[in-house]
Amino acid sequence: MKKKLLYAVIALLLSSAVNFACSNNKEAESEKGTAQEVTEKAAKEMVDRIRGPIEKARAAKELQEQKYRDIEEALKETGKE
Repeated sequence: MKKKLLYAVIALLLSSAVNFACSNNKEAESEKGTAQEVTEKAAKEMVDRIRGPIEKARAAKELQEQKYRDIEEALKETGKE
């Protein structure tokens, strides 16, 4: 998965470089804006793909810790009686 992501970023950068090299100066500004939009969109998608599993893992960790707290609380209550 990391390799595919790396290849996608490299392809995006190379295609952006080719677009800049082939454009006229008048078109360079509009192409630059378009290339930046595409780059930002790709970066946002990558960040979302990376953050998703991390957030899920954090949520699972919190659930597990809550279960441990509940178990400890239950053990303390049974020990007092």
